[in-house]
Formats: sequence, C-alpha cells, structure tokens
Amino acid sequence: MPPVLIVRGLRLLWHPDVRWLVFMPLLINASLFFGLGMAAVSLLDDWLNQMIASLPSWLEWLATLAWFLFAGLAAVVFAFGFTILAHLIGSPFYGLIAERVLNLPSDLVEVAEKPENPEPALSIAWHSLLRQLHFLKYVLPRSMGIGLLAFVVGFVPLLSFLAPVIVTAWTGWALALQYLDYPAEAQNVSFDRLRRRMSHRRMQAMGLGLSALLLSAVPVLNLILVPATVVAGTLLWRQEFRSDFA
Repeated sequence: MPPVLIVRGLRLLWHPDVRWLVFMPLLINASLFFGLGMAAVSLLDDWLNQMIASLPSWLEWLATLAWFLFAGLAAVVFAFGFTILAHLIGSPFYGLIAERVLNLPSDLVEVAEKPENPEPALSIAWHSLLRQLHFLKYVLPRSMGIGLLAFVVGFVPLLSFLAPVIVTAWTGWALALQYLDYPAEAQNVSFDRLRRRMSHRRMQAMGLGLSALLLSAVPVLNLILVPATVVAGTLLWRQEFRSDFA
C-alpha cells in the first residue's frame, strides 16, 4: 500500500489546491540535494581512499568489502540527513500541503471542501515549523545513538552485515513518523500520542518510511519525493490512522 500511496501523492502534487505549495520546496530540495550530494561524495571518497591505502595488500579483499559496506551505509545516512534538512526548511509548506490534502473529498478529484473556520496559512506554517523542531528533538539524539551502534557493529566479525540493517530499520521508522506527523499536527494530535499509537502499527507505518527511503535513491524523482510523500503520509493517515484518534 505505501508505494501506491506515494504514486498517488505524486499525482496529487498537481491538484489545484496543492500545486502552488510545491514549487518553493522543489527549489529547496534541488539546491540541497546537489550541494550536499557533491560534498558527501567527495568526503566519502577521500575517507575510503585513505582507509584502503592504510591496509596491507593481503587485506585488499577486506577493503573492497568495507567500501561497499560503508558506501551503502553512507547512502542511507545521506538520504536520511537530506530528508531531515529538507523537512526543517520546507516544513511550513509541508504543513500547509497536509492541511489541504486532509480537506480533499474522498474521491480526490473535485475541488476541496473548505472548512467553515479555516486556520490562517501563516499560523499553520508557523506551527508546522515548531512541530518539526520538536520532531528533531526526538529523532536527532536517537539517530546519533543508532549511528554509533551501527559503526561499532560494522567492525565486529560476523555481525558487520547488521550495521546497514540497523540504520535502515531506524531510518524507516523515523521517516514514517516524520510523514505521519504533518497530518497529525493538522488535526491537533500530539507528537507523543502519535508516536505511541504508531508503535501498535509499526510495520504498516514503516512500510511508508522504507518506501520513501528506497525511492529517494532514484535520480530526479527524489527532488519531488518529499512533498509527494507528505501527501502519501496524509492519505495513509486518512485511511488508517485518523479513526484511532476520533
């Protein structure tokens, strides 16, 4: 279901009530992706070359294994870091996108029904930014702990293969929480309450986060993936999670 929702999210980016909010985040994402991507590739290449040069010739096979391991790990970390930063800067727009999608009718075709007393757009944008800071307060310390754990495990014989698994699982959970938080905030559901409820639907929620992580590796698509997944998270909220907080 989550990959299908992301596809629907891509389509809904052009809905009349949503598309005007997509342009600015698109410019932000493009600038961040190319700037951070070039810096990350350069740093990773230099670090791996130094590591490989320090190994004796009979351990060249280990250098190749380490290259693939840490390159994969770096790709996951970059995708996660890029998404977090893009959300922090674009959160005012994404909060508005979630609010608009929540007000769309069930068929998602006609023009949205306007609420009787809509909250001002600037107020929604400001609250979304504050909510994003609260999310970062939760996720950043835990991400550092998970990263340290994965780094240590990566050097333990027979367990090194678990490092990317640990990082990927945490990233899937964090991204799911990120994308479901926008519609939750729009409907006045606290972050802590959302997190506790998601723990009862962990696999369903992580399907959204892992799908977003996988698709973030697709060139060009990753530039519009964040707003599309905000829409997908809002659709998932409407279908599966909103009734839990009624």
